[in-house]
Amino acid sequence: MADESLKRLTVLYVEDEDEIRQSLLRFLQRRVDKVYTAKDGKEGLELYKEHKPNLVITDIQMPIMNGLAMAEEIKKINIDAPIIITTAFSDEEYFLKAIDIGIDKYVKKPIDNKLLLHNMTKIAHFIANEQELAEKKWFIETILDASPNFILITDGKEIFYLNKSIMDFFGVRTLEEFEEKNKTIDDFIVNKNSANEKKFGSWFETLDEEGEKVIYMTQEEGLKIDANAFMVRAKRISSSNPKRFLVIFTDITHFEKEKEKFKELSIKDPLTNIYNRNKFNEMLDAEIRRSQRFQNEFSLIMFDIDYFKTVNDTYGHQVGDYVLKKISSLVNDHIRTLDLFARYGGEEFIMLLPETSLRYAIGVAEKLRVIIESCEMDIVKNITCSFGVVEYIENEEKDKLIKRVDDMLYKAKNNGRNMVEY
Repeated sequence: MADESLKRLTVLYVEDEDEIRQSLLRFLQRRVDKVYTAKDGKEGLELYKEHKPNLVITDIQMPIMNGLAMAEEIKKINIDAPIIITTAFSDEEYFLKAIDIGIDKYVKKPIDNKLLLHNMTKIAHFIANEQELAEKKWFIETILDASPNFILITDGKEIFYLNKSIMDFFGVRTLEEFEEKNKTIDDFIVNKNSANEKKFGSWFETLDEEGEKVIYMTQEEGLKIDANAFMVRAKRISSSNPKRFLVIFTDITHFEKEKEKFKELSIKDPLTNIYNRNKFNEMLDAEIRRSQRFQNEFSLIMFDIDYFKTVNDTYGHQVGDYVLKKISSLVNDHIRTLDLFARYGGEEFIMLLPETSLRYAIGVAEKLRVIIESCEMDIVKNITCSFGVVEYIENEEKDKLIKRVDDMLYKAKNNGRNMVEY
């Protein structure tokens, strides 16, 4: 490993004495890939700037610019540049200066080639390891940057790495630029169910425990609409303190939208776009439990369209569908946001009115009856509806409650239609 490392080494050798320089040059040329030579520090500095060799070997005492002055300038260019000093002096001042600069090794003159080779080999080995690590780092970062997933490394408070995909999402080119503008991703994470942001630290702590979760994140700070949905996973990559985690954001916006779409389809009536019977039953169960716990009153209204079969038989099912949609829209426009309105089946509709007494529910039903009767519909004239209204009785079972409101509806139909019974 060491010999191969030496063979790949490029060296800058700076020495003002020709005989010493030529002798060591021959020794170096047999062992390393390339040697650049200079007679003084100024010439050596120019060669370093041009070729960026892996290792610098230099004498101290030289004309124009001495070795320590050159080494100091080289360290300004590359603080990690390895430098070996060769010197016949043992002046304490020189050694203290060399320590301040960050000189790696010292070899006394006359140069012991075996000692020099030993020091060069150690440095070459170190350089080879650093290059290997740099190549692995480049390889890993290339893979991470090529990933469409958003990837960051963090301890839950500070961000240490962002891949290209997430930087493109935020419109920045470097982590430093992101930190300069934002510091964290807090301002981009939103709670979809409220206007409040959910802070990085809080959801990350639960992520560490749960393994994965869905969050919503925006491209522009403070934007609360059109947030993208991400499945977020965290994997610990360091057991040391502080902890480091690799956090992966997979964009699932498309799947979340599809899920919302199917969820909507599962609870909505496809024709009228109001809630269906299943959703109504689910919400009625919840309201009954709430009423039993808190003694809250609530009422039901059930109604259907009078002589709807005649409409279908006379004008066809397309006109019948138009009437169903028109009445659904009318009712939706004249009820409270908290009221649940659903198609119960065919031309039959039902409403759940939370926090509502029988008296108020009767007034709502009567208002809706008049609105529907007064509405002028295309083609079909004189559309009316019959209504049944009941208030929930303490500890009443759902089936009995539904039967009571259904009985009131049929009472209205039997008593002449276009009326409210309770």
